[in-house]
Amino acid sequence: MTQENTQITLASIHRNMLLVALIDFPGTILFGLGLYGILVGFDQDFLPMLANPLIIIIMLIIGAIIMLWGIIRMMLLARQKQGILQQ
Repeated sequence: MTQENTQITLASIHRNMLLVALIDFPGTILFGLGLYGILVGFDQDFLPMLANPLIIIIMLIIGAIIMLWGIIRMMLLARQKQGILQQ
């Protein structure tokens, strides 16, 4: 692989990592709000929707799925980047 191709590939991996981080952010927010709803309490004035335990469970599940996808995808991209840098 030439130096120019390596730089293009690394830039593409970096761009994909940023995209994964942006997609992962709402999952982290959902998961955090779900934990807030469970740990602080259901009848808070902060967010009225946290008064419904079903919504909290759905927020936790969806947030965890998005975060899991983000972790797996980020690890694959990091492994790919490390392989290119070691060549």
